Amino acid sequence: MTHTTAVLLGVVATVVLDLVVLRTRLLTRRSFWTAYAIVLFFQLVTNQWLTARGVFVYDPDAIIGWRIGTAPVEDFLFGFALVTWSMAWWVWWGRRGVQRSAPRGPRPAVVRLATRRRRWPAGTTSRSGTARR
Repeated sequence: MTHTTAVLLGVVATVVLDLVVLRTRLLTRRSFWTAYAIVLFFQLVTNQWLTARGVFVYDPDAIIGWRIGTAPVEDFLFGFALVTWSMAWWVWWGRRGVQRSAPRGPRPAVVRLATRRRRWPAGTTSRSGTARR
């Protein structure tokens, strides 16, 4: 099986997973495509950097031959499948209430700081030390 064949099967499996199996219908939402455009920009930068330096080398017989920059087009299809699978499962699990309650253990610092009550000296209402009336 060539890289191209595997990637095309992955894209088909992704569409089926989203629209038929999990029914999250991410591929029909504008918000998905907006988020994916952001991911795609960074994928372009990363793929260009990795393939231009020879970190990844592709057998010309295993790919179509079309390239975006120095990366084969199959890399972008593979990235689409990975991102979409991750997001589809995330939405599916979220709809089923996975980890709806807060996990046990210490609260994150951001939550602690946001919910912290200010403690002023006894008998005062502010930092300036003015007395309560």
